[in-house]
Amino acid sequence: MPQPRSALMLASCAALALAVLAPAPALARDSARDKGLAEIEGRLSDPDTQQAMGDALAGMMAALLDMKAAPFTKAMDKMGKSMGGRPMARNIPDDATLGDLAGPDARRAPAKIARQVPQMMGAMGAMTGVMQEMLPQLEEMGKRMGEQMGKSIERAEQRADRDQD
Repeated sequence: MPQPRSALMLASCAALALAVLAPAPALARDSARDKGLAEIEGRLSDPDTQQAMGDALAGMMAALLDMKAAPFTKAMDKMGKSMGGRPMARNIPDDATLGDLAGPDARRAPAKIARQVPQMMGAMGAMTGVMQEMLPQLEEMGKRMGEQMGKSIERAEQRADRDQD
């Protein structure tokens, strides 16, 4: 089971990826794909977007840390019980928040996210540019892998047919 702090960081990184990539256009082929990747790279590299995203995710993290923990622990117990487990013995005050459970360092998480998200987005923007340059090679590799997989499936089907005879 992940530690609360790592789970919170994972959730914030997933939210970042979703927020940045969700509005991106579907990447079709060639020029449309290149245009889409250039747009994503532009969004990720824009300092104003980076700052806004950092602030938004920091606010989300702060709100998450302020949520009461009891509903989550009760839901976890119900889920565990429905899967044949037993409720865990917990000594958690009713007014405890997720931040309380995550520990004293968790209160610094929103400020850390606000600082680090712009850096992460800048790195993701640079990676998007490199990825755009690599796409022809990756497409060729995917084509070769697909051909090889087709041959492997065909051989497996032939072996299965021979084994049935």
